[in-house]
Amino acid sequence: MASLEIREGTFSGGLPYLSVGSGEPLVYLPGGTTNHRNPKPGLERMMTLRTVKPLARVGFAVYFTNRWPGMAPDITFAEVAERHAEAIQDYFGEPVHVLGHSTGGSLALQLIADRPDVIRKAVVASAAYTLGPVAKRSQQELLHAIETTGRFAAETLLEGMVRSRWIRLVLTPLMRVVSRRIRIENPTDTIAMLRAEDAFDVRARLGKIETETLVICGAQDYYWTLEMFAETAFRMPHGRLIMYPNRGHAVVTAPEFVLDVSAFLRA
Repeated sequence: MASLEIREGTFSGGLPYLSVGSGEPLVYLPGGTTNHRNPKPGLERMMTLRTVKPLARVGFAVYFTNRWPGMAPDITFAEVAERHAEAIQDYFGEPVHVLGHSTGGSLALQLIADRPDVIRKAVVASAAYTLGPVAKRSQQELLHAIETTGRFAAETLLEGMVRSRWIRLVLTPLMRVVSRRIRIENPTDTIAMLRAEDAFDVRARLGKIETETLVICGAQDYYWTLEMFAETAFRMPHGRLIMYPNRGHAVVTAPEFVLDVSAFLRA
């Protein structure tokens, strides 16, 4: 299979993007990122491309779009969404498909609630109308760690990925070692996004969202309850739910995910 060309650029408003593939545009909004820039060559970029290349290979021009550097500390989630909407409008000049995972899924929901004019269809992966109880607790613990020590405490995220308390205890020392390799270049940006998403909640607005939206989740994603995923999809007039029984939070790396997303966007 021919290699895919990788292009880098910056949308209006300072949003960095990494583009792969050709065809119909698909703006990909990632989960929580420690640094508001394009992934550096090496492990960072390899992990990113592992997610977006399968979508490019089925015929999409995928724009992996990060948040912009230098965020105001008191920014709201709606303001983050508006900056993304302006960037999409300025660059593409017409509505495009948007896929968001985790924090990016929250952002996709905020976008279709506030600015449906820039979205053709939306895919919300591993996210719901507000943070789930475990997601909220994990992010608050992560926020506290960054604010007090400057460290990305990866072990705070285990509760959403592993149900067994004993397995989490075993994995915690390993995750602390992993954390030492994660460098936060500008903690203010990371803190601003965590605080903004903590207040995110579009539940009361779902019934008025007309955008065709696919919610995809794993039944073993413990950050949210299964009911929250289902409610997010079924409260929207044109919402649809796909739940993988044996997948967790990282559904975007599953082969069936790419097939389901492609079928939905092209239907």
